[in-house]
Amino acid sequence: MTTSSLHFKRTLFAIALTAAYPMHVMAAAGVAQFIAGDVNVRKSDGKLDALQKGKDIDSGDAIVTGSSGRAQVKFTDGGLVSLQPNTEFKIANYVDQADPKQDRFLVDLLRGSMRAITGLIGKRNRDNYRVTTTTATIGIRGSGFTAGYRPDGSLVVTAELDAIEVSNSGGSVRLIAGESVRVTSSTQAPQRTIDKAPVPTPGLQQRTETTGNQTAANGTALIVPRPPPSAEVSLGPNSGMFTNVTFVGNYYKNVDNQTVNEFTYPSPTANGSVTLVNGNATTFRFDNATYTPISTAAGGTLGNISTNDFITWGNWVTGTRQQGMVLVSQLENHHYLVGQPTAVLPTTVGVASYTVVGNTTPTSYLGTNGLFLGATFSANFDTAAVGGPMLGVTVNTSFGNISEPFVYFSNSAFASASGTVRGFFSGPNANRAGLVYNAPVTAPNNTAFGGHFNGAVVFQRSPTGGD
Repeated sequence: MTTSSLHFKRTLFAIALTAAYPMHVMAAAGVAQFIAGDVNVRKSDGKLDALQKGKDIDSGDAIVTGSSGRAQVKFTDGGLVSLQPNTEFKIANYVDQADPKQDRFLVDLLRGSMRAITGLIGKRNRDNYRVTTTTATIGIRGSGFTAGYRPDGSLVVTAELDAIEVSNSGGSVRLIAGESVRVTSSTQAPQRTIDKAPVPTPGLQQRTETTGNQTAANGTALIVPRPPPSAEVSLGPNSGMFTNVTFVGNYYKNVDNQTVNEFTYPSPTANGSVTLVNGNATTFRFDNATYTPISTAAGGTLGNISTNDFITWGNWVTGTRQQGMVLVSQLENHHYLVGQPTAVLPTTVGVASYTVVGNTTPTSYLGTNGLFLGATFSANFDTAAVGGPMLGVTVNTSFGNISEPFVYFSNSAFASASGTVRGFFSGPNANRAGLVYNAPVTAPNNTAFGGHFNGAVVFQRSPTGGD
C-alpha cells in the first residue's frame, strides 16, 4: 500500500469518527467557579488532580471534596451546583446543545451533600435532568433543591425553589419549596420529614455596600447585600432561572479590536431567560445567544420575586456573548435591568412623578467612568390623552445629558424614538420604572474619538405623584 493511499484511508477514517462523535461532546460541561480547601477532580481515566478555580469540568469527571473542601460549579446551561465537605459528585452524562432531545444533565451524588439551581437543560426537558443517589433519584419540577447524606447513611432532600420529585423502587414523592423527604433504602419509599437536608451554610462573612446614590422609599440609604469576591454563593429566594421577567440592556462590543455600541436586546419584552443568584444576574439568554459576566461593578436589588415587585440592575464591566458554543464577541460595560413588568398599568388622570432610587455609574465608549448627576421621570397614564399615555425623562451625567420629553407607550415597555432610552414599568401599579440609556458624548473633556456613554437608572413612584 502506498503512503498516499494510506494517508487517504486515515483521512476517511478521521472524517467518519468526526461524524460519529461530533465535536460538541468534547466541550466543557462547566467551570469551577469557587474552590476552598481540599478539592480534587477525578478524570474519566482515573487520574486525580487538584481542582483550581477557573478550571473546566468535563462530562465524566468526578469532583471529590475533603473535610475542609467546598466547590461550586457553573454549568454551560446556567445551572449551579455547590458541593459541601466530604462529598463525591460525578457528572455522569452532560450534553448542552440547546436541543431538548439531546440535552442531558445526569449526575451522581455518591456521598456528602449538595445544593443546586437548575439551568436551561431542566427547562427544555425536565425528564433529562436527574440526580442519582445510592437510594433514590431526584427529578425536577422546578429549579432549586438541596440533598445530603446523614451519618446513618440515610438521604434527606429538601425543595428550595418550586418543586422536585424524589423516587425509588418503593415509590415517589413530590415536594414543593420548603418540604423535605428522608430516604433510608432503595426499596423503601421516601418519607416526609421536618428535617432539612444537611447542607451547612458557608462560614463566610457577607459584606454590604451602598450602591450609587440609592435611597429607599423612606429616604434612607439603601444597603444592598453583595457576596464577598470569589466566595461560594448561598442560594436565597431571588435565585434560579426565570422566564417571567423583563430584561433590557446595552453594551460595547469588541470586534476586530474595534468597539461598537449596541443594545443587547431589541426590546425589553423579548423572549429569553435570566439566571439570578440572590437577585444578581449571572446569565442572560436571548435569541439563541448567551451573555455571561467576567467582572462586574456595583448594582442593586429591590423587592422579591415572590411578591411580584422585584427589580435589579447592574453593570458587567467585561463579559462574553456566545452563539451556541461559539464566542461571538467580548462585552464591555454591559448595563442592564431585570424586573417583573407591571401587568396592568394605571389609567388615572394626572401625572405620576418618580424619584431616583438606584443607578449604575455611567461609562463611556473609551472605557472611562463618569459621574451620575441626577435624573427625572414622570408618566401620564391617561389613556384618553392626545396621543395616548406618555412619559418624560431626563438623565444628567458628566459625559452629557439626555432629554426625552415625549415617549409614548401602550404597555409596560417603552422606548424613545431616538433610541437613547429603553425600559419598563415594574411592580404593582407601576410603582417603579427602570431604563438603560445610550447617547453620544458631548462633554468637552470627553470628546476624544467621539463615541457614546451608557448606564442604567431605577425610579420609585412618589406617594403624591399622580392620582
